[in-house]
Amino acid sequence: MHELSAADLLLAASGAPAWLNTTVVVLKVLIGFSVIIFVHELGHFLAAKWVGVRVDRLAVGFGTRLFGWRKGEGFTFGNRRTYRTEELAARGWGETDYCFKALPLGGYVKMLGQDDIVIDEKSGQVTYTDDPRAFTSKPVGRRMIVVSAGVVFNLLFAAALLMVVFLIGKNMVAPVIGFVAPDGPAAGKLFPGDRVLDINGEAVNSFNDVRVAPLFFEGPLEFRVEREAQGGRKEVVTTTVTPVRLTPDDLPSLGADPFVTTVRTQDGLAVGDLENVKAGDRVIEIDAQPVQTNLDIFRIFRQSEGRVLPVVVDRPDDPDRPGSPTRQVTCYQRAVLSVDPVDPSDKKTIVDSCHILGLRRRRAVNHVLPGSPAEAAGFRRGDVVAEWGPIANPTYDEIVTTIQARAGKPIRVVMLRNGKAVTLTVTPRRPFKLFGQSEARVGVDFASMGEENLPVVADVAPGTPAAELNLPRGAVLLAIDGQPVANWSDVIRGLTAAAGRTVRLRYRSAGDEAEGRMAVPGSIVNELNLPPGAVIWSVDGQRTLEVQFPEGKKRELALAQAYALGKFLAGRVGQTVTVRYSRSVTEPMQEARFTVREDNVDPWQLRLSYVTDFFGYRQLEEKVTAHGNPLLAVWLGVKYVGQWVQQVYRFLKQVVTTDVGVQHVAGPVGIFGMAMEHARLGWSDLLFFMAFLSINLAVINFLPMPIMDGGLMVFLILEKIKGKPLSFKAQMISTLVSLAAIILFGLFITVQDIGRFFGN
Repeated sequence: MHELSAADLLLAASGAPAWLNTTVVVLKVLIGFSVIIFVHELGHFLAAKWVGVRVDRLAVGFGTRLFGWRKGEGFTFGNRRTYRTEELAARGWGETDYCFKALPLGGYVKMLGQDDIVIDEKSGQVTYTDDPRAFTSKPVGRRMIVVSAGVVFNLLFAAALLMVVFLIGKNMVAPVIGFVAPDGPAAGKLFPGDRVLDINGEAVNSFNDVRVAPLFFEGPLEFRVEREAQGGRKEVVTTTVTPVRLTPDDLPSLGADPFVTTVRTQDGLAVGDLENVKAGDRVIEIDAQPVQTNLDIFRIFRQSEGRVLPVVVDRPDDPDRPGSPTRQVTCYQRAVLSVDPVDPSDKKTIVDSCHILGLRRRRAVNHVLPGSPAEAAGFRRGDVVAEWGPIANPTYDEIVTTIQARAGKPIRVVMLRNGKAVTLTVTPRRPFKLFGQSEARVGVDFASMGEENLPVVADVAPGTPAAELNLPRGAVLLAIDGQPVANWSDVIRGLTAAAGRTVRLRYRSAGDEAEGRMAVPGSIVNELNLPPGAVIWSVDGQRTLEVQFPEGKKRELALAQAYALGKFLAGRVGQTVTVRYSRSVTEPMQEARFTVREDNVDPWQLRLSYVTDFFGYRQLEEKVTAHGNPLLAVWLGVKYVGQWVQQVYRFLKQVVTTDVGVQHVAGPVGIFGMAMEHARLGWSDLLFFMAFLSINLAVINFLPMPIMDGGLMVFLILEKIKGKPLSFKAQMISTLVSLAAIILFGLFITVQDIGRFFGN
C-alpha cells in the first residue's frame, strides 16, 4: 500500500477522468524536475554572487523566454536583451534577469565572462573581458567554488528531500532474511526469518542496507540479528559473514535474499475453469502442506511433477483496504513445465535447443507485449502454436523465419487454447531504428515455454537420443514401455524412470500407430537418486565454470546450471568426484561421491523443472520512518546520499568497462516514465525518486568531461598547476568532442527509451 495525497483522494472520490489524473501526475513530475534543476543552478548563482561574479541571467529551462523578473524592472514577458552595466546603473535596475523559458527540463546561469571573448581576426589571439566582476577574472580557487556549488546543492537538496521522506515514512523492503544459498557465504550463519539489526555497528533500516553493505565495508561483516529461539521467544545473535565474488568482475555478495511473503501481487495462471488465485490472496496451504514463505511454495510446485494442486488462500474482501475481512477459498494451480536450453551459448538456436532428449514440444506463448501486434491479434499466455502460416507444428526457428519474411504482411496463425483451435491473424512490425533496418517482431515471447498437455512432437533435434526413433513431425506419443502417456509430464516421468536403459516408445502419426526404441542416458541425477527440484551446488569444491561463448566473451556459470555442470563433468570422465547438493532449495546440503563416465556426463533431468511464478509474491515491506525525530531524519538522509553516490559511480564504471550494457541506461524519456510511475504511487515515492535523480545529476555533472562541471573543474586544476589557462583551442576541441559524444549517446538512449515505450 502507498499513501495518497489529499488531491489524489479528491480526484479519486470525484470520479475524475483518467486524463485529468494523468495531467496531475505530469505536472507533479515537471515541477519536480524543474525544482531539481533550479536547485543546481541556484548553487552556481549563490556561489557566484558570494565570490563577486556578476550574474546576468538565472534561467529555468531553455529556448524562448516566457516571463521573468528583474529588480527595478519588475515582471516582464517575452525575450529581453542583455543590458550593459552602464545602462542598468543608469536605470537603477538589478543586474540579474530571473526568468522561465519554454522548455522546463533544463536551466542555466549566465555569468559575465563565460562567453565574453574577443578573437582577433588577423592574429587569432583570444582575449577575455577585463571586467573585474567577470568569472574569468576571479582567482582559480573562487572559480572552483562556483563550479562545484551546483553539485553540492544537489546533494544537500537530496538529503533534505530524504529527510522529508523519512519524516513522512516510506515503505521499503524489510531487513529480514529470506532465501540463503546453501553454498553461499551466509550459509549456516544467517537463516530465513533473521531480522538484521546492524552491520559492523551501523544500524540497518531496510534490506537495501544489507545488500549494499559488502560495497562499503572491506572484509568480514559482523551482523547482529534478531532470531526466533525455542518457545517462540526472540534472541539477539552476533555472527560474521565474509562476502565473496563469484568472478573478479562481480560485486561482493552475501548469498542471501530478502524475505518474500505468500501474498500474491498478481492473478495466477488459470487452470481451465477452476478457481484461480488472485492478487491480494495470502496462500496458507498447498496440497495439504502448510506454507510460511514463497520458498515453501517454490519447493512444493517443483516437486509436483505437473499435477494440479489445491491451494488454500485467505482472500480479503477488499485487497486495497488494509484490515479488510478475509475468507478462506480453495483455488487450483499447476506448475509450468520449463525446459532449459541444451546450449544457451548460441542465441540463434537457444529456444529450439530447449528439448527433452531431442523431443521438441510445440511452442507456447509465455508473454504478450502490451501494445504489440500479437496483443492486437488476440494472442494469450498459454496459447499453443499449432500452425504458423503454412507450417504445421512449427519450430521456433521456423516461426522467426516466417516473421522476418512477412514483415508488414498478415500471417494466419492457428492456436490451441484450452484444447480448442483458434484462428488469428498477426502482422509483424519492424520497430523504429535510427540506423539500418530492425528485425520484424510480433511482440510475443516463447522462452522455454511449450505445450503442457497433448504430447505432440513438433520436431526432433539431430544427434540426440530421440533421433534414433526417426519420428515424423507432428507425431503424438502414446506410451513408454507399455505405460500410456497423456501429456508431457507423463513423458518425463516415463523417461526419468528409464534413465540408463533402452525403452519402447509408441506413437501415432497420420492416423497410424508405430513403435520405436530409444536409449535413455543415465546421469548424476538418477545415480545419486536426486528428486525433482534438487540443486547441485559444487563438484570437488568448485562452484562455477568459465565458459567461452561464441561472441568471444568468457562467462562464469554456476554449476547449478545443467549446461555448466555437463561441461564440467565432461572434463572429469573416468574420475570419481565429490558432489555437494540439496534435495531442495530449502533443505541443507549433503555430500556424495559420483563416478563420471562418458554415458552419464549429461545431467539432462536438471534441464526439466516445474516452475511457478516465483516473483508473483510480495516482498515483506515495512515503513521506514524517523518517528518525528528531525535529527534521525537528517542522519538517514545523509546516509542514503552517501550510499547512492557510491552506487552511481560503481554503475557508471561498470557501463564504461562493459560489465553492464547500455540497455540498462535510461535517458530523458525513460527517466520521465519512471518518474510518472513514482508520482502515481504518492508524494513520498516521488520525493524519494527525485532525491535519487538529484544525486544522479550531481554525480554525472561532475564527471571529467569538458561540457560538464567536472570538465571545467579539470581545466581549473590544470590552470592552477600550469599557472595559466589551457589554450583556447585545446578547450574548444575537447569541449566539441565531448559535446558530440554526449549528443550521440543521448540520441542513442533516447531512441532506446522510445523503443521501449512503443514495445520495441
